[in-house]
Amino acid sequence: MKKHNGMRKATAFALALAMTAGLFIPGTQAEAGEEKETLTIGLAQNSNVEDYETNYLTQLIEQECNVNLEFVYLPSAVDDAKSKFAIMASSNTTLPDVVVVANNQFTDLEIADYGSKGIFIPLNEYLENKDLAVNFSQIPEEDQEKMISASTSPDGNIYCLTQNTPEDWNMTPFRFWINKAWLEKLNLETPTTTDEFYEVMKAFVEQDPNGNGTADEIGITGCTDGWGCNPAYYIMNSFVFYNGDQSNGGLALDEDGTKVTAPFASEGWKAGLEYMNKLCSEGILSPAMFTQDATQFTSVLSNETQITGSCAAGGFGYWSGAQENANFQEMELLAPLKGPEGIAYAAYNEYTPTPAYLITKDCKNPELAFKVGDFFYRNDVSLTVRYGEEGVDWTTDAEKCKEYKGLYEDLWDIPCSLVQLNTVWSSVQNKHWYNVGPRYTSLENYRGINSDQMAGSDAVDYTSLTRQQSAEYYMEAHPEKVLPVLKYTNDEAEKLAEIQENVLTYVKQSLAEFVTGNRPLSDWDNYLSDLENMGLQEWLDVAQTAYDRIEK
Repeated sequence: MKKHNGMRKATAFALALAMTAGLFIPGTQAEAGEEKETLTIGLAQNSNVEDYETNYLTQLIEQECNVNLEFVYLPSAVDDAKSKFAIMASSNTTLPDVVVVANNQFTDLEIADYGSKGIFIPLNEYLENKDLAVNFSQIPEEDQEKMISASTSPDGNIYCLTQNTPEDWNMTPFRFWINKAWLEKLNLETPTTTDEFYEVMKAFVEQDPNGNGTADEIGITGCTDGWGCNPAYYIMNSFVFYNGDQSNGGLALDEDGTKVTAPFASEGWKAGLEYMNKLCSEGILSPAMFTQDATQFTSVLSNETQITGSCAAGGFGYWSGAQENANFQEMELLAPLKGPEGIAYAAYNEYTPTPAYLITKDCKNPELAFKVGDFFYRNDVSLTVRYGEEGVDWTTDAEKCKEYKGLYEDLWDIPCSLVQLNTVWSSVQNKHWYNVGPRYTSLENYRGINSDQMAGSDAVDYTSLTRQQSAEYYMEAHPEKVLPVLKYTNDEAEKLAEIQENVLTYVKQSLAEFVTGNRPLSDWDNYLSDLENMGLQEWLDVAQTAYDRIEK
């Protein structure tokens, strides 16, 4: 086997061992002259990818794995991609050898269902063979176990290779921002309790902190369709731990960590509704948060005159121009507020590896297909999948890294170990498939990325500052035991499908009605009865079974 020296730089990676975790594997390029087989790849097209055929990542895979890649394109919309694949799978259409998926294109249940029908083949024996799983076997054992656990279907088979890329920022999405400029102007302290927060927000809407002589200030705003943009979820965590409806439908664990519970049917939830109803009735919390979309929300945040006192937003991308926006620069993150019972939680979604790469029944050489999938786990390739071309778009060169601060260096004293030389994200590029495919980077990898400022710079680095504040405020602000992602069997999922949809829709609708006053809080008992009639207890019973299965 001939080592390929053009694409990889062993010296640079040796200098970056603190970042890598031992994933550097000698070359996989096939012997010169060996005939190339063709592998067909099914994937949803992304408008930020210029040309999959001539893409740098495509050429890297073809050269080092001695394979020709041909693409079978699926629609970019998730539902449309699912529908097209379902039609292909149920007809006599020959499936692509491999299907590469982005987040949420296939649920765990859909993968298990296709696997049970023979559409996707089990990969267990390949993953167990270190001669085939060359790069996967070099991943730290603890993370290997997480990836295996996340990809194991209820029938015990593993039908997919996963992407495992934990980031602190993504684990705590319900960030909350407060206008520090207004605090200073009104000579107010940063609130730490729900009572103090009420007083500060009341001052914001009554004392004209933007100084334009018009009562146009909004105390609290947000939206329900943006990432981490629902302020109700931030506020509710001062009364009961709530992880948002995307994580197990909002279910949680009791204090002992043994029983599955429904926070949205608890006394703490009722107390949170009463508090938010008070805020809304006094003109502090904007009811528009339940009706405006993310685009309208951005328009509010970016109003020519600053009118936002506080808001929920997963990132600064909701301000036009992001961190360069003058309105954003007036904001700072607010730690969890302590409620009347002393609770001060933050939503915390423990990172779960996601499906990324599946081999279909029509693949004539599944061993080759697996080797290509495993190639993605080589450290430099995993970095290419996200950051682009080594030496052009990113580097781990030790001398270059010394020129920058690490993203979390001020908080955790973690030096920079990877520099993004050229940002190829959020733009049309021809370097990668836009973070699609198997990938592994550890949490330490992520924390060693460079900040936006050079070492020694006095300029405010909002990217680094907000990430450090988010980690400091929210990462540990959750119960000791958090409900892991539950995996249901086909029978369980079929039993719960209608129940979950009805309950989640009803909870969202009722939350808005109770907070805005369109439904009186005296109707709480009827709300609980409705949930019971919809099958909430049955959902809890099945969820308990799924949780007990994980624990065993």
